[in-house]
Amino acid sequence: MRLLLCALALLITCASLRLSAQITDNFSDGDFTANHVWTGDAGSFIVNTAGELQLKAPAAGNAQLRTQGNIPDSALWSLDFRLSFAPSTSNLLRIYLLADQQDLTTANGYFLEIGENGSADALRFFRQDAGVKTLLASGVAGLVGTDPVNIKLQMRRSKTGVWNLSAGTGNLAPQFEFSDATHSAGANRFFGFYCLFSETRKENFFFDNISILPDIPDNSPPQLLDVLLESNTSLLLQFNEALDTISATDPDNYALAPPNSNISAATFGNNNTEVRLSFSPAFSAGNYEIRAFNIEDQRGNTAAELSANFSYVLPVIAQEFDLLINELMPDPSPSVGLPESEWVEIFNRSNKTLELSDLSIDDGGTAQTLPAFKLPPGGYALLCTVSAAAGMSTVADTVLAMSLPALNNDGDVLTIKRKSDGFVVDKVAYSINWHTDASKREGGWTLERVDPQTPCLGAANWKSCSVLPGGTPGARNAVFARITDTTRPRMLEVFPLSDQRLRVKFSKNLSTNIDAQNTFQTFSAYPVLSAEVSEQDRSVLTVDFGLPFQPGIVYQFICNENASDCSGNKLVADTLLFGLPQVPAPGDIVINEMMFNPATGGARYVELYNRSEKVFSWEYFWLANFSQGADVEPVATQKLFLPGDYAVLTTFPEELLSRFKGIFAEKIIDMNFPGFDDSEGNCTLYYSKDGLTISLDTFYYRETLHNALLNDSDREGVALERLSSELPAAQDDNWASASPLITGEPGTPTLPNSQGLRSKNGSNLINLPVARLSPDNDGYEDFLEIQYTLPKDGYAASVRIFDGDGLPVRYMVRSQLIGTEGILRWDGETDEGDRARPGIYILWMEIFHPDGQVEQVKKSFALVER
Repeated sequence: MRLLLCALALLITCASLRLSAQITDNFSDGDFTANHVWTGDAGSFIVNTAGELQLKAPAAGNAQLRTQGNIPDSALWSLDFRLSFAPSTSNLLRIYLLADQQDLTTANGYFLEIGENGSADALRFFRQDAGVKTLLASGVAGLVGTDPVNIKLQMRRSKTGVWNLSAGTGNLAPQFEFSDATHSAGANRFFGFYCLFSETRKENFFFDNISILPDIPDNSPPQLLDVLLESNTSLLLQFNEALDTISATDPDNYALAPPNSNISAATFGNNNTEVRLSFSPAFSAGNYEIRAFNIEDQRGNTAAELSANFSYVLPVIAQEFDLLINELMPDPSPSVGLPESEWVEIFNRSNKTLELSDLSIDDGGTAQTLPAFKLPPGGYALLCTVSAAAGMSTVADTVLAMSLPALNNDGDVLTIKRKSDGFVVDKVAYSINWHTDASKREGGWTLERVDPQTPCLGAANWKSCSVLPGGTPGARNAVFARITDTTRPRMLEVFPLSDQRLRVKFSKNLSTNIDAQNTFQTFSAYPVLSAEVSEQDRSVLTVDFGLPFQPGIVYQFICNENASDCSGNKLVADTLLFGLPQVPAPGDIVINEMMFNPATGGARYVELYNRSEKVFSWEYFWLANFSQGADVEPVATQKLFLPGDYAVLTTFPEELLSRFKGIFAEKIIDMNFPGFDDSEGNCTLYYSKDGLTISLDTFYYRETLHNALLNDSDREGVALERLSSELPAAQDDNWASASPLITGEPGTPTLPNSQGLRSKNGSNLINLPVARLSPDNDGYEDFLEIQYTLPKDGYAASVRIFDGDGLPVRYMVRSQLIGTEGILRWDGETDEGDRARPGIYILWMEIFHPDGQVEQVKKSFALVER
């Protein structure tokens, strides 16, 4: 019994000695000469305040430091090292993993070397025989070719001499595998570092977290963790450990059930824990099982049979609006509850399962491929950056990390496209002004799509998120509501991009399926070749013609109902005028009205009148105040100014539209203004292009030009109107204070002035046999008869009825061709379908001719009840 106890004690003592002789050191004690002893050029090394072993040599040269201990035949080396420079052949590091004597440079053993010329440096593995080195293997090129170098590594050696290195700056990646058992491990072996350095690098080598431990024997066979369907001819099998090359890459070790496709190749994937199987012919749609037989790991453990199931669904091609950008967080700070990260929510509104990796997203820069993920019908997913993924995963179920384009706070254009052909699946040109709650524009709140089933609506279909924590990532939007879209799109403006191409702007987004020849035409029958909806803005299309337009002619662009928006609403049949822009002469455009002293909260504006027979483009015009130096602002808008037309320049179009009744929004141009004083100053309009500058008109305004009956306070909010475009602006009696009769406010922006009407015999255009109507269906004066006679054929006309307060009541004719004479009738019905109230009304008519002639007239009449 006593002998047995002695034997056990001896075994325990020997085991303790062997364990204590193993090598581990993180230098936390601040010393490398005790606790675990390192020897060599000790005067050239220190333990720094960060707890790292650091080279600190007195001069250029070389230095080595080593430690002695037990290195098992089956061992695992782990350590961190960093070099605060780019290594080279003159500044290099050797890490001796195993050496049989103290002088590392003359020993037998193995080492890793870091240091090559160029930037493709790799971790290189050498065997050393009495100081003579032989290269055995190299890792990934460029891994240690950076400045600085910061590496974690693990080297494994099996009992049979198989070396396996993994290394990286963060996660470890396989570097190489090599078999060599020339030099044995065991007790009293050495581990250490050899540094070669110049004067500038003598303090720039660092080491930490060193351990050399027995590699615990692996007796478990490999396991199949997952199978990824890469394509209709490729599977990626993922295992839990590195595999033996021969068994893993033998196609005969795999089988597909049902066996309707043959395995043509088996290769390693990104590393030797992944096997890519290639198949021929391609998979058919259905459910499958992949089986693996006799797969070995690198320690010879064999898995008799492994299996996994997968399904193959025939790929579907995403069509327009199958996948929507459904919610946006461009400005996450300050947070009101969500992580402070930018993200985009996408929603599958189709009945298909969509493979997202077939699509890309961009904001006008490089398109970024969406992550591989199958999004089911009705499914939501969040797109965000890799760094944001962890935080977003706490608030949403499906978070896909990717290289997401940065989202501009004020606005951006995001586009999802098919990668195969660039087809646009969804595009959102969002703006900070889409926030329906102005306070939420400061950040922390998302923009949400209201109704995914009406994807064409644009800004009208987006609102600020209405609930905390500021968004609804991965769920139905808080502002969700069904929108019934029955509004028909209508033309807003036409602009010639060249003499054979027009840009046409509509009030709504259009369907991309447009039959150009049967939808658009000109009065002069110019052949229409094509019409294409803009990728940037679906409310804009370009129309190409087969013949060039000629300067000096006003053309009519005619749209019929043969196209629709993407909700199916037909276009409003309409006609707009256009022409090729020309160079103006002085006086072609005159300053016709000016609000220089608006009421509190009101907007300044300048109304201009085209008294010529030319067509102009506002992109080359400037507005200036030269009363005290030169204060100049560009109009800079691609918008036509037609003969006889009005245009209003202002800094606040919305205010004018809310204040003045019955004015035309399409004739208002938003721009920055020069500084205009409330009491007096200069207003000048000039043209400038290609070195040519032409002053069109100048008005030296002052408050004393107002009606003498108005005192100082009464003049605020009252516009000055020009009485005649034929008389100069410098003539004081050519200006008068505006009347509120027409618009309800003392100003008539976009309309004929209340104090003057330019007309060439316009009073002869219209005759009212009876200037009243009583629409009571008694057979007597139930309608207003409007007789018109035009000077010649080819005129288009607009006819509109206003009530006594200047409010529009009925748009009878909108820029339509009419005969040289005829009769119109009004039965008292308004545009809303209601019966107009009794009172005084104004009939207004304007006619346009292609040769530039424009005439206007207005007549009053009464609607009575009997």
